[in-house]
Amino acid sequence: MNWGTGLAIVLGLFVLSMAYTMYLVTQQRYDLVTADYYEKELAYQETIDRQENALALSGKSALKMVDGKIQLQFPQELIGQTAQAHIELYCQTDARKDFTLKEENWTVAHVHLPAQKMTTGKWIAKVKLDTQDQQYYFDPSLVIP
Repeated sequence: MNWGTGLAIVLGLFVLSMAYTMYLVTQQRYDLVTADYYEKELAYQETIDRQENALALSGKSALKMVDGKIQLQFPQELIGQTAQAHIELYCQTDARKDFTLKEENWTVAHVHLPAQKMTTGKWIAKVKLDTQDQQYYFDPSLVIP
């Protein structure tokens, strides 16, 4: 065996390892946060304004496990007000598990979420709440073991 044969073997192994790496990379799933992220980014100022309104409240919203059920809690000032709610539940690890809940002419209260849809992982609730006089945005999160 001479140096040319050794060099050919090393280069061949390098090419095979690169081909295998490329195969593994193409088999990975890449979930974007949202499919229409560009349009949402252009309208993000509305979300910033809603977050400022939410920060002006004395309490915060929270996503908690209460008695084995998943509950979305709102600040005390909002409880009892009439509102429209748009709740997107976003699973960080798998976009196929995401789902949306909408409520029209709803009296704000703590919401029990469908636990059977929410599997293990980190969940973020993106909540847009429109009351008669203000608009709010909350994004509490919860890790389900």
